[in-house]
Amino acid sequence: MKSLFPILFLLLSGSILSQIKNDSVFPDRGNMKTSIYSAFLVGYNFSGDAKDNSERWKSGQMHTIELLYAKVFKYGGPHGGSKVYYTGSDLSLSNKYDFFVAPKIGINVGAGLIFGAEIQLQTNFEQFVPRIMPYLGLGGWGGKFYIGYNFRMAKAENLPVNTGHIGLTWAIIKGKDKNKN
Repeated sequence: MKSLFPILFLLLSGSILSQIKNDSVFPDRGNMKTSIYSAFLVGYNFSGDAKDNSERWKSGQMHTIELLYAKVFKYGGPHGGSKVYYTGSDLSLSNKYDFFVAPKIGINVGAGLIFGAEIQLQTNFEQFVPRIMPYLGLGGWGGKFYIGYNFRMAKAENLPVNTGHIGLTWAIIKGKDKNKN
């Protein structure tokens, strides 16, 4: 009887806990196909320490709305993943300036934990400052919750640049899937 228990344990655990191709809880998990689709993304960013070039004063909190067009590559498999290329613009309101925009391009990759970067040209139509922002966050398939830090690539007087910010972006319109094997 003592020698029968380990043999039964190994047989049962092998049959119950083994990995199978079809998963009843997540039926798409065994799908190894790549889906490619376009999406329209909308997001909100918050920054609490926008500073001008001299960094002698703070212009206050910045609230930014982002509107993006994205190409999403969704990879299948047991853990999946995605790669997102996007272009669009930030529309921002601050306490000192009434309005400015920041056209941008970017990319992010990941599977749950995402890494990304974007390049922006922030302008109030009188001055502009290019900047690059690497970020880290959670998300995939176009949606993300992230934190990032903006690095100024040129100097501009009296144009605030939000240094660190928190953002949330989500795909609101998704195009037709194009499966690629």
